[in-house]
Amino acid sequence: MKNLLLFGALYFSVCAVYAQQTVNRRNRLTSSVVEKYQSLIEANKEVRQGNYQAFYKKDVLIANGHYTNNQRTGKWTFYNNDGKAIELFDYDKNLLLDEAAEDSTSNFRYVFDGNINKTDRMTKPLKIGGRYYGYLPFLKAFKIPSDLSGITRRDYTVILEILVSPGGMLADFKIHLNSRYYQRLIPVDIDRMPDDARKFLPATQNGQPIASRIFISCYLDDGDDIDIE
Repeated sequence: MKNLLLFGALYFSVCAVYAQQTVNRRNRLTSSVVEKYQSLIEANKEVRQGNYQAFYKKDVLIANGHYTNNQRTGKWTFYNNDGKAIELFDYDKNLLLDEAAEDSTSNFRYVFDGNINKTDRMTKPLKIGGRYYGYLPFLKAFKIPSDLSGITRRDYTVILEILVSPGGMLADFKIHLNSRYYQRLIPVDIDRMPDDARKFLPATQNGQPIASRIFISCYLDDGDDIDIE
């Protein structure tokens, strides 16, 4: 009888495993970015499980990694929207392994709070996900004001202003929408931002975390969304 009960338990366990449905998903993150990943359907709940990739304009890889039980695991590589690898992060060790240097053409600018001396050793704030994929939630937060729906897009510039606390948390987020004759400051409710978007590696001054601001130059695309130049 014990053997029969054991067999029955194993049988139903195997059936439960095979009953899990693996599906391939495709989801549009922005007008320019699509993510592709695998999921398990368990008790009417979708669990990300397996390989993950995100693409810019259909064929430029900007993120590549793996999910285990809905959590990012192992080493992930993030790329800019030209397909160049710019960040390598190990989620198992919670460790940044590599970050590509920025040059003078970068659309990112950093301002540090406090008094900075020429001899100070400074490090900029970093977003896990790199300087493109990591900022997609900030791009999605922009909604063009209703009274500007018919504007000529090339006449406008958009600047994201992000305040990062010494603890590495998003402290404030504003969007500057400017043209030659028009300026508007659009505040964003940071409580509505995804949890992952609120976490940074803070700037440091001589090894000590400090507050900093990130300014990102963007542009309006044809769909009234914004994108990083």
